[in-house]
Amino acid sequence: MKFVSRLTCANKQARVILVAVFSAGGLLGCSSLDNTIVDPVQWWAVNGWVGAVTIQLYDNNCHRFLKDIKFKRNEEVKVISCGDGQGQADVRFRREGYPSRTDPWSPNTSVSINQRTLVR
Repeated sequence: MKFVSRLTCANKQARVILVAVFSAGGLLGCSSLDNTIVDPVQWWAVNGWVGAVTIQLYDNNCHRFLKDIKFKRNEEVKVISCGDGQGQADVRFRREGYPSRTDPWSPNTSVSINQRTLVR
């Protein structure tokens, strides 16, 4: 009986150690700030569609997707993207969920700091 109780106690300790190790590893991989933004440019995307819409944004300066923006009708959303060193962001966008042939990416759009850009 003593052997069984020692065995279960050892298993509990091993589980606690494993959970602690994986939790610490997961926390080390997280960052509250996005360190990949180079020369950040803050600008405003303005909903150009009649109703609510979700769009995909692609940052041409950092060559990566930005988070999808969910717009309500007539809403403006603050966006922070990579700059080119001269205060200009270079982005393109399209409606989420549409195949590229029917709703292609917009032309590349240069955006200045605090500029409002109609997205449609």
